[in-house]
Amino acid sequence: MKFPIASICIGSSLFLSSALYVGARTWTDVKGRKIDGEIISKNITKVKVDVKGKSVEIPLKKLSQADRNFVTGWEPKAAATDKKQTVNPGKPSNAEVESYFNIPWPELVSADVGMEIEVEAGPENTFIYRSENYEFVSNTKLSKVVVKRFAMLFEATRLYVQQMPYASLKSHKKSANYKVMLFDTMSSYHRAGGPEGSAGVYVSSKDVIMVPCASLGLIKRRSSWALDYDKTNKTLPHEITHQVTDREYYAQGARGWFSEGMAEYIAATPYRSGKFSANKAESAIEQYVTNFSKKDGRGRNLGTEINAPDLKQFMMMSYSQFAGANGNFNYGLGALLVTYFNHYDGEGDGENIKNFLRALKAGKTGEEAIEVLRAGRSFEELEADITKGWRKRGVKIKFS
Repeated sequence: MKFPIASICIGSSLFLSSALYVGARTWTDVKGRKIDGEIISKNITKVKVDVKGKSVEIPLKKLSQADRNFVTGWEPKAAATDKKQTVNPGKPSNAEVESYFNIPWPELVSADVGMEIEVEAGPENTFIYRSENYEFVSNTKLSKVVVKRFAMLFEATRLYVQQMPYASLKSHKKSANYKVMLFDTMSSYHRAGGPEGSAGVYVSSKDVIMVPCASLGLIKRRSSWALDYDKTNKTLPHEITHQVTDREYYAQGARGWFSEGMAEYIAATPYRSGKFSANKAESAIEQYVTNFSKKDGRGRNLGTEINAPDLKQFMMMSYSQFAGANGNFNYGLGALLVTYFNHYDGEGDGENIKNFLRALKAGKTGEEAIEVLRAGRSFEELEADITKGWRKRGVKIKFS
């Protein structure tokens, strides 16, 4: 028996009809309950549905992830017609981009645990493995079971970035075959250009991630590779995030504090077996930045009393400065700033940071883009707001 979605407050007489009318769909809530209805309109938090001639508003947070994705891509008929007439195939319309900014913040992000892995022989003693969106080129032979295990992390990270209301269009590409190069040893990784002291790297000029097998949680046992189930990894989600982030978000004014802070935000979110617990991101990031992770002992360990540089100076810092000698501190502070703008700024809906990203997409950079983020505040006033926002959570940030 099918039941109506109780949370949308419709009468018990509105049970599902046995057949869908044109343009309708079966909606499912987070508890698995279903109802038939046709979408009428949407906004940032709700979708309006026609259920047997009765207009019903459904909070997006009450709907299944599949329904949320449908709402994100839905456009009114007029907008869809305009899109066909004025937009080049494959290029998102302004309405579609805006719909990505208006999706709700994710709570649980799950990759397809039933994914299939394709295998083929590559050139010069390499092996090629493909998941739905990734192509892994390895200099050592791996089993499908092993590849599927780490492929879930790549797929889940891409999906996490896609489900953030950041409108990162690169993460929305279908079957993009993002490139990843795998190496059996650290020495082969370094010979191919992997930086000394790194556990993986995204090479933007080639749009490829390079990573040694050890960083995938793999252990060499005689002639085969096995999984180290106790191995955790924050480097990979960080680099994967870079690979699926739009290039505009690396512009001056976002380069460093936002681009690295966002990657830290994704990487510090609890992950297990293809699932990111996005609803636990805030507390996990606080723990990761101020201390060491309870699970794997990794973290920035900045403490709960942080002496920060001038905010304007920090946001305008060149990338070479950001990633330089004080890189550990800068990455940690960047993660705290991104978390603040995502969840604690203004009404707590991330609207100012989304406006900042809209400005970057419109071609604004540097102080001009940051002015949008400040939302009428001086840098000193913004510093005070950030300090206040984190103080409520036990972290004291003092800007110089």
